[in-house]
Amino acid sequence: MDRLRRTGNCVVALKCLLVVHHIIRRGPFILQDQLSIFPAGGGHNHLKLSDFRDGATAATWVLSSWVRWYARYLETLLSTSRVLGYFLCSSTSCAAAIKENQERRISSFLNVDLVKDFDSLVVLVEEICRGPQLIDGDSLVNEIVGLLSGDYLSSVNEILVRLSEFNARLSYLSFGDSVELVCALKRIQDCRERLTVLYVVNKPSVEMMWGLVEELKGKIGMLKVYKSGPKLLSWGKASESTRFGERVLGTFDPVKCQSGRF
Repeated sequence: MDRLRRTGNCVVALKCLLVVHHIIRRGPFILQDQLSIFPAGGGHNHLKLSDFRDGATAATWVLSSWVRWYARYLETLLSTSRVLGYFLCSSTSCAAAIKENQERRISSFLNVDLVKDFDSLVVLVEEICRGPQLIDGDSLVNEIVGLLSGDYLSSVNEILVRLSEFNARLSYLSFGDSVELVCALKRIQDCRERLTVLYVVNKPSVEMMWGLVEELKGKIGMLKVYKSGPKLLSWGKASESTRFGERVLGTFDPVKCQSGRF
C-alpha cells in the first residue's frame, strides 16, 4: 500500500492494484483482513488515488484514468463485501463455507437488511459500468477486465439469491422497503446496456437475473396504497394492514413475516 501511494507511475500503480484485487479474490486470510480495514472508517477513496495523474506520455495519461477508477472500484468491492459479511468474489474456504448456506442465511434476514444487501450489490455493478474506455492491446487492462468479468458473475449469483428471496416475501415488504427496492431495480436495469457492451457473458444466470429484475418490477407495480380509511398496502388478493406512518418508518419488522417460506 505504501508503494501504491508513493508512486507516480501508472504502470506501477496498476500492478499494485492488481495485487490488491488478487488478494481479495484468493489471498490468505491475514492479508484479506488487513485490506478490509481500509474503507472501514468511511469517506471516499482511502487508496488516495482520486487525483492520480501520470503525464509522462499521452498513453500514461490515458492509463491514469484506469488507475483512478480501478482504485475506486476496489474500494467499492471492499465496502460491498463488508456489508455482505464476506469477500464477494473470494474463492477461499472461509467465503465458500458462508456461501454454502447462503439461501438459509438470507431467508432469516429482516427486510431492511435484505434491501441493504441488494443495494450494496447494485452499487458495485454501477461502479463496474463507470469503467474507462477499453484500451486495445494493453496487457494490464486486459488482465483487469478479466478479473472484473469474474466479479460481475459473482455479483450476478449473489443478486439472484436475493431477488429470489424478494420474490418469496413480496407481500410482506413495507411501503418504504418496496420503494427502495424499486429504485434499486431501476438502477441495475439502467446498467444492462453498458454491461452488455463491456462483458459478453453468455451465462444462463445473467439472463435469469435480468428476467427476475423485470418480473419483480412488474409485481411491485401492482402494489396499491389505498387512501380511504386505514392506509393499507395490498398485493393482489392478499393484503397486509398497517398504519402508513409505521410502514414508512419501518421501525419494526416481525421476524415471522420476513420470508414467505415460513
